Amino acid sequence: MPTAPGAESKETPSLFRRDKGVKSAEEQAEKQEESKPLLEERNSEFSEEQVVAAWEEFKSERIGAGASETEKLVLDRNVTKSGDKAVKITLESQLENSILDKIEVELIRYFRKKLDNTFVQLEREVSEIVTAKNLYTSKEKFEYMANLNPALRDMKDRLGLDFEY
Repeated sequence: MPTAPGAESKETPSLFRRDKGVKSAEEQAEKQEESKPLLEERNSEFSEEQVVAAWEEFKSERIGAGASETEKLVLDRNVTKSGDKAVKITLESQLENSILDKIEVELIRYFRKKLDNTFVQLEREVSEIVTAKNLYTSKEKFEYMANLNPALRDMKDRLGLDFEY
């Protein structure tokens, strides 16, 4: 394409080409960030009392922020120190376990910050409460008592008793 007389040809700068000898300040900053660890590791020892205190603070913050009633079920549970780097929470049902799933990341982050230890892990223990079954029929009552004392079956058979009408 012919250029107009007297017009100088100007080169459009390329976004992709850089002078190899000159590094921009941005490139130098990126290189420094790459050499830094993403997360500074902290491995402070912590005690049972510190774990309980951190749990109480987390609980009061969540309740103050408007925790739901189902979340309060989990927040009412006890926590203990388990091993060197673990916090153990004892739950009463699988429902509470699924509720804890929703706040687990935030809880671990909170413990790591408050206990000044980036290696803190959360352990769960689900201890389901077994409820006693109500005994209604005579057969159910007999089976329950016979499980407690097997001699009742033997006596029933020897005497030829029948509890069913």
